[in-house]
Amino acid sequence: MKAIYFFSTIKPLIVSGPSGVGKGSLVTRLLQNSQEFVYSVSLTTRKPRPNETNGINYFFVDKAAFDEKIKSNAFLEVCEVHGNLYGTSKHQINEIINKNKIPLIEIDVQGAEKINQQLNHQCVSIFILPPSIEILRERLIGRKTETQDIIERRIKNAEIEIQKARSFQFYHFIINDNFETCYNEFLEIINKKYQCS
Repeated sequence: MKAIYFFSTIKPLIVSGPSGVGKGSLVTRLLQNSQEFVYSVSLTTRKPRPNETNGINYFFVDKAAFDEKIKSNAFLEVCEVHGNLYGTSKHQINEIINKNKIPLIEIDVQGAEKINQQLNHQCVSIFILPPSIEILRERLIGRKTETQDIIERRIKNAEIEIQKARSFQFYHFIINDNFETCYNEFLEIINKKYQCS
């Protein structure tokens, strides 16, 4: 049985990109300016960052609680990223669709691939690229939220994610060199795909 319904009328929006690329800022701006999209809050075993709020950025749970959700088949997809588990809730996606809104899923490439497969590629998927790996490293350092070891791990993972994303046929790619320019390109794709005003 499929987890999600009404594909023909409502297609989830997937936004992906390496850590530190600015996808969260793009998503926040879109949600502030549009009533059509509702953010799908994922569950994670990762600890919250100082600026994050439980139930808004993620539902932060321990591994035991996450494992229970897996056993009850509560997730559309589950991925391990940087040693932490993340999951997209079937119930939450269905709730958004039932309200005639568009689910917005901010997710890594592993998760995007799984969701696209499960939903027969009925999603609109956008991948945000950094201008270069060096600029991405500078942005991660500038956040001051991770140790140098974690930053280097994220950089290695970013290179793998970018390569993998380029191998998929379902992504629209945007380079985030300048935020305003990037947001306008982001909006242009969304307006075209969803016929938004």
